[in-house]
Amino acid sequence: ARPSSLIFLYLSALQHLGPVWFLRRLWLQAERSFGWLERRCPLQTWDQIQVPDDYAARWRRSAPCLPIAKIDRAFLAPHVEAWAVENGHSPVADADLLALGRFRIFNHDLFDAGVQPRWQTSVLNGASVDASVHWTKLSDASTTDIKGVWELSRFAWVYPLVRAWVLDGETRHVERFWALLEDWMQANLPNRGPQWMCGQEASFRLIAVGYALQAFRSHPATTDARVLLTARLATATVERIRAHLSYALSQQNNHGISESLGLFTAGALWPQLEGSAGWRDQGLETLFPQVDALVDTDGGFSQHSSNYHRLFLQLMSWAEVVLIAEGERLPPHTRDQVSQATEFLLNLMEADGTVPRYGADDSADLFPLSGVPAHDFRPAVGAAQALFLGSRPVAGPWDEASLLLVGPMPITTRSEAGGGQVDCLAAGVGVLRNYRGAAFMRMPSAWRYRPSQADQLHVSLYWDGAWLTEDVGTFSYRGGPAEDFGSAVHHNVVTQAGRGPMRKAGRFLWLPWVPCIRQSEPLGFCASLRDLAGATWTRRVLRLPQGFVVVDQVHASAAADSCELRWHGRTRAGLERLSVVCSESSAETWISADTQTGQGFFAPRYGRREPSWTRRLTAAGRTVTFVTALGCAIDLRPDAVWVDGLPYPL
Repeated sequence: ARPSSLIFLYLSALQHLGPVWFLRRLWLQAERSFGWLERRCPLQTWDQIQVPDDYAARWRRSAPCLPIAKIDRAFLAPHVEAWAVENGHSPVADADLLALGRFRIFNHDLFDAGVQPRWQTSVLNGASVDASVHWTKLSDASTTDIKGVWELSRFAWVYPLVRAWVLDGETRHVERFWALLEDWMQANLPNRGPQWMCGQEASFRLIAVGYALQAFRSHPATTDARVLLTARLATATVERIRAHLSYALSQQNNHGISESLGLFTAGALWPQLEGSAGWRDQGLETLFPQVDALVDTDGGFSQHSSNYHRLFLQLMSWAEVVLIAEGERLPPHTRDQVSQATEFLLNLMEADGTVPRYGADDSADLFPLSGVPAHDFRPAVGAAQALFLGSRPVAGPWDEASLLLVGPMPITTRSEAGGGQVDCLAAGVGVLRNYRGAAFMRMPSAWRYRPSQADQLHVSLYWDGAWLTEDVGTFSYRGGPAEDFGSAVHHNVVTQAGRGPMRKAGRFLWLPWVPCIRQSEPLGFCASLRDLAGATWTRRVLRLPQGFVVVDQVHASAAADSCELRWHGRTRAGLERLSVVCSESSAETWISADTQTGQGFFAPRYGRREPSWTRRLTAAGRTVTFVTALGCAIDLRPDAVWVDGLPYPL
């Protein structure tokens, strides 16, 4: 990069992130370089973590019981079996695959990790990470995508084992859980290797173990020795989280929420361990201010991501379930904010459970407790509805997640998804709906927290039960724009001379934080922005009874600049349903599976990309207008666009 570009980026980062952010980064580097973190998290064996010999008996008497521990399996089994029949897939099948060493990764594909799993091997490319050194000696920015190494150790495999045991009551599922946990602990001594690098990953793991321990609480396979094993895991996890909690809180996203809940979970579900009351209190004391700060007035969440919004709801649902088991609830103000966040995602959701994808997406699904696909948000939203809104979605197999996490609740009110117009100004998202579909638009008018992607003015179109155009997802956080799919060219937007509104300055940092300027539009939404070279772009999304019209007007910074309109979709046939016209002479190109730019790909889950289609129109001129229509015929004239014979002024 040219020196002037670097200076621009540094000044932009200082403006948006502030000097405290830079000081925290310097302090983090000092902690690692001088070994301070290593001294706070010493290498040790599991036997060195002291737990009283009689702890298991005291735990059985004093640990609160979650719903999964209190409900008779004979009551649950018929429900789980009926939902398995409806889905056409039984959890017993996934549980038995685990016995063969085959794990479902990123809630999607199967991966052969071996009967004795290779915990330090990436499920993405087979690369291994050294598990013999202290975690501070490793970097998550290496050539290996660390998320592939962490995936099996998130313990998502716990949940199909619990579901399978609920369905058929077979001891082999319980024994498989304990065998895998014991093997993991033998292969991952405290603070040694990649599985201790991230406090959030450690928290997810502890929540899964806590849930399974509750489910198998009264089973003979849950011996006193195994209860002691989980107590040691809880203690080591707490030590890891507390050693670096300030860093997680500084992220101002799910990391701080997760790690606070890791502390709370350890203190609440393993009471009477030395310090457990303090862990619990510290977890809640750091959790509540984060919710207050990170949830917008309209229910949006700081990470600008529909999938991470789901993760936030799952984390808060877990907090409420554990508190209820203790005889408490979230404070009223916190509950109100989580209720708003639940309403937010419910309002974005279509009747089939899908939501418009936007922002970074690592396929996180904390509680895969139903057999529906991961892109169906009804399991997570349904559980949050039950806890925070006192309502439920239309009945279906997605109810399994709510039943197994929250338990049966006396709820009669049903809340339908996908109703009406949504305009969340603070979160920067909006949805227009008619009888055949929906148009989703990203239009953040201010940035309180760092942008997730360069997706300003992106539009996704849902039509006749399918997303014809959409955000293509996230392939990998490790590489450049051709892998993370976060740049403007990977969104349904207009770019000028290949430029987007922001530059990528780090794996998770885009600069500068360019806002959208909202304008009045009686038929829908209108917003504009200015790119880094001074070009301006205004996008109007019109909702008509018969369809949708998207009008893009670009004022280029130079007449020779090319203007490119891109629409991304999984199928060419879907994109061909769009009618697109331009005010200038234009060229149309269809792109599929371009590995150099990453265009023409779709990521169904993190770490996997499949060929899809990008439809690109290119034109040049000082002022260029593109018009895209779905469900109606258009004719572009100098002063208006005619839609099915009626004029709409430009």
